[in-house]
Order: sequence, then C-alpha cells, then structure tokens
Amino acid sequence: MAKEYYTGEQLNHFRSTQRMAYDSVRAAASRLKEGMTEREAADLIDQEIKKRGCDRYFHGPFAWFGERSGFLNIERPLDFRSFPSNLLPPHFGTEFLPSSARLEKGMCVILDVAPIQNNASADVGYAFAFDENPAIEKALDDLEVFRPMILDGIRKEKTMAEIYHQVDDTLHEMGYLSSHSKYPFGVLGHKVGFINTQTFPRIPFMNFELSTFAYILGQQYKELVSFGHDKTPLWSADSRVAAEPGLWAVEPHICTSSFGVKWEEIIHVTDNNAEYIDNDLPHVNRWAERRRQTA
Repeated sequence: MAKEYYTGEQLNHFRSTQRMAYDSVRAAASRLKEGMTEREAADLIDQEIKKRGCDRYFHGPFAWFGERSGFLNIERPLDFRSFPSNLLPPHFGTEFLPSSARLEKGMCVILDVAPIQNNASADVGYAFAFDENPAIEKALDDLEVFRPMILDGIRKEKTMAEIYHQVDDTLHEMGYLSSHSKYPFGVLGHKVGFINTQTFPRIPFMNFELSTFAYILGQQYKELVSFGHDKTPLWSADSRVAAEPGLWAVEPHICTSSFGVKWEEIIHVTDNNAEYIDNDLPHVNRWAERRRQTA
C-alpha cells in the first residue's frame, strides 16, 4: 500500500468535512422526536448534510436506537478473508441499515455519517441520550480514555492489533463489551482519503457509493492479490503492522446489555508522529467541560 502524505492545506479540507459532518448530525439530533424511526433520523442527517452544500458520501447516514446502538442482536457480517465477500464494502450487512425501530425517551442514539466534500472524506459517529439516562452519560464519559490510548499506541509504533487488544482489554476491565468487534471485519478504524467523485455517478448500494468501492479496492489491492493481512486499510484485531502513514478514522464502540456508545474521528499518521486533525469536537468538548466542572 502506497504511503500517503498530506499538506496542511489538504488537512484543512478533511477537517472542514469532519466538522461539517458533526454539525450535521448534531443538527439532526436536535430535530429528533419521540416515535421517529431510524430511517427518519437518517433522512434528517441527509437533509442537514445537503443544507451545507454536500451530497456525496463515503457512506450514507446510519441511525441506531436503543439496543441497536450496541449491535446487541446483530451478527458480524462476512469479511475480505472469505471469498467471494472480498468484493463487498466494509459495512456490508442489511442489519446495519436504518430500520423501523422507533425512538423512545431514555434511549441511546448513535448518528453516523461519512460525507465527501471537495473529494475529502470523513466519517463521524455521534452518541447521546435522548432525554435523561445516567448510565448513558457515564458511558459517554468513560469513552474518553480511548482517545489518548489510541494516539499513544500509534506514536509508540505498536501494531494495530496490539492497540486493538489494549482497547478491548480496557473496555472489558471497565465492565463493557465491544461493539466494534461486530462491525464488518471487526474494525476499530479504517483509512479515509481523497475520493474522486467525478469519475463515478452517485449510485448508492447498501448505503455506499460506487466511488467508495473504487477507493476501497484501490486501497485493498495488495491483500486481494496476496491473500495476506499485513497491509490493510482496515484496522482489525489481526492487523499485525503499525498504522500506515495517512488518515485513519478510528471508532471505539463500547456497549452494555442495553445500549452502546462511540465516537469517531480522524487521526493523521506520518512516519514519525500522529495527531488528531481536530480537537474542537463534541465529545472532546464534553470531556473538557466535565473536567472544568469538577476542578
């Protein structure tokens, strides 16, 4: 896999896309009403994305309510290691698509979307409690530990598998289960980058566009040819190399027996460092505000 390097100006494009995505899911969250379905919530996200002048996606909007926010009754789909599934998109699986499940007070909600703006892709996940729920609020606070942990692991050149298992060991010690292990390929993260939306028409399939398939296959070609797992744009439990230079969307996702919470944002990895591309995001600001209140 070719190494990817990004200039400050290019990173600004990804930062702008990521902020626009978070602005959109937060605006959609403010419009939710009791009794709405996940499909209606996903439509609200799409409306908010389009209000901001964007209409292309790495993947379209997802919404998960209640137990579905933890993927508690969702099985992990097939992955690249099982032919012929190696030609399928990373979020393949109809059970992940927005459903007719209805929103109730006290439920956990996750809104997830990956827009492409000026060919720069981003992927965000926004979790919150619809009305009051102390258990959800605590879990949202508990997510903080994973942000520095993942960054520190990359900087120490740990393998992605080592970081993955450190995250899972920690969440288990905290009394949670892993929801990211239910994702297609069980990923903790995946590569994002510039995606040429001009080459392919906007034809969605399973909430992904043709341009996304082309990007994934371009990133995955070495593994497809060699059937190996040492070079991959998918951050899984068996990724036995350090994160390649480039942009990684990471998404630790923890759950209880009744709900799940997550955050998702982009890390820029270089040959000798790693940084989150933005520290002004809803979950980061939440944790900072909590520390101010308890100081």
